Amino acid sequence: MPSTVNEGLYRIAGMHGSAYRDGRQLSDAVAVEVAVEIQRMDVPIVGKQNLAYKPGRESREGTMTIQKIDTFWELELHSYMSLSLDERRARRDAGLPSLRPFQLQLSWDDPEALGRETWQLDGVLLWRLPLGFSITDEIVNREYPISWEQERPLESYLARGGIDSTTGLPAITKPHHL
Repeated sequence: MPSTVNEGLYRIAGMHGSAYRDGRQLSDAVAVEVAVEIQRMDVPIVGKQNLAYKPGRESREGTMTIQKIDTFWELELHSYMSLSLDERRARRDAGLPSLRPFQLQLSWDDPEALGRETWQLDGVLLWRLPLGFSITDEIVNREYPISWEQERPLESYLARGGIDSTTGLPAITKPHHL
């Protein structure tokens, strides 16, 4: 029996992605590309000429692209860069951070997809202050390198179970997250 499911319809489109900083939607975020990378450690095996491998340290880095609306993001990093070392020490001694980490939630909610996916990044920091202009830019986009401490899925689904007999759509399951 031929399937009536259009498999392409349920792919997630990036245009339905959104980002939230500390729970507030970032209307100026047009792209967030982040990755956790596990470094690979070489393990020489005695008596053999080949290498084996094992996981090493993890890095969490990426880029957030913002359409420039105002000076919010520039001032975010400038507030840290403008502090003297003595001011940073005073903030530290008062229990105040010099850099302000924030929470970033990334969500894909494509109305044609089979579900919603949301990840939360904790301890996000910015690492570059981009300034300047180009008279050829129609819309000014700024890229901010970011890093974070940990991530976790808030919403997810798996479409690996055939067709739901009630709806005729691909069957999905929602994993339980810690």
